[in-house]
Amino acid sequence: MAAKSETGFCDPIPAQFGVTIREDEPVRLIQEFEMQAQDQDNEQRGIKRKLSPILDQILYGPPSVTWNILGLTREQEVEEPFFQIPSLNRVIIFKYPNFKVEVSDTAATNFSNKEAALSDDRPVETALYIPNDEEEPQLGGYAVYLRQKDAKELLQRYVGIAHDGMTDAMTRDFALLRMIDDLPSLDPFLLKTAFERDKVQCNPAFLQMEDGEEDNIKSVIRNKVRPIVNKALGADADETSKTQRFIDAIWDPTIPEAALFIQAFKIDNKEVANVFSAWKGVSFYQYQFEKNKPLIAEVIRWLKSEKSTPIDHREHRAFLPQQEMFKQQVLKKTLNVIGNINQIFKDFDSCYEKFINDGDPVAFRNFLITSHYRYWLLGYCCTALIHTRNIFERCLAEGARGALRFEQLNDMLTNIDSTVSSKSQGANDL
Repeated sequence: MAAKSETGFCDPIPAQFGVTIREDEPVRLIQEFEMQAQDQDNEQRGIKRKLSPILDQILYGPPSVTWNILGLTREQEVEEPFFQIPSLNRVIIFKYPNFKVEVSDTAATNFSNKEAALSDDRPVETALYIPNDEEEPQLGGYAVYLRQKDAKELLQRYVGIAHDGMTDAMTRDFALLRMIDDLPSLDPFLLKTAFERDKVQCNPAFLQMEDGEEDNIKSVIRNKVRPIVNKALGADADETSKTQRFIDAIWDPTIPEAALFIQAFKIDNKEVANVFSAWKGVSFYQYQFEKNKPLIAEVIRWLKSEKSTPIDHREHRAFLPQQEMFKQQVLKKTLNVIGNINQIFKDFDSCYEKFINDGDPVAFRNFLITSHYRYWLLGYCCTALIHTRNIFERCLAEGARGALRFEQLNDMLTNIDSTVSSKSQGANDL
């Protein structure tokens, strides 16, 4: 069964985590403790303010999790901000998991000789974080989930999108939010691909892609796609220009060559956009996972090693068994996330090899048709591992010789646990 989050969107997060979620309002409030006297006392004693797991993720998560429009707008001092509505340029966009099941708790799916139906579920939420104080977003603020109840009312209240009187700027910016909500993660490559597909102009400063990153990713995807195109269309390996036109169709399903490819796989026209985006997305996450696998392995080795024993363990002897149980729980969830990813890639590779080596297109076609949901699961699972590594590095930087104190380890485990946990309630239950 899935590892379910102990806190859903509607559940109050325990006070010791430093966050309160208000149930008496439809908007989700992310509010750090604001007791000035306590803060001043902590500052005098050199105690660092603790952030809740979700706020830590919003403020310090990797680009795939969080898109700090507020920070980028202020730092870049761009002449043309990303959004036309000024208040939207003062938000942080983030992704949050919302899936009920995990695919690694059963055997591999048999994609041969079965009816395939497209799933349009999106098991990851998109939200806007609106800080109370733009200068100090760590002090708390509001989070509006784009698919929650009364989202239209909340967007009007907090960012000024009035659906009853939409201006051109509001229409344009709301379309951008929906486009972003249609992606499982906020990776710059996926954002750029979506913007190019919908002819949206975006200042490169907002995407912050590394030099050569886009070319590397596209090259990996092309190499994976090329044999499929050749097999599906009966093209020879030497027919480079012909093959390239069909590969281009994967990036732009509207060009004429895409029609033949769609026909070859018997893909319904209404499913084309989702199928093609999921195909590219699965290939992208496979590239990303292989790149990050050694970094995640290092985190797992550390959690299993004696280095994860707190430096001051003698002072906390009474609580060590409880912390050890928590550590094992976090490790199990992390391994389960990896299991999800590996199972999806095993299914993908198995269907791919059946088509390329055996000439049987049925399994691969069915994988494509049903890949949308897996694409979204992959998106958050891969993102969760990247953020886990991010948390690990930040915590160890505050440790000593690769080890942590009891409270530091507790904080790290709490943040990782929040990251690798899914939730059991859908957006309609908000």
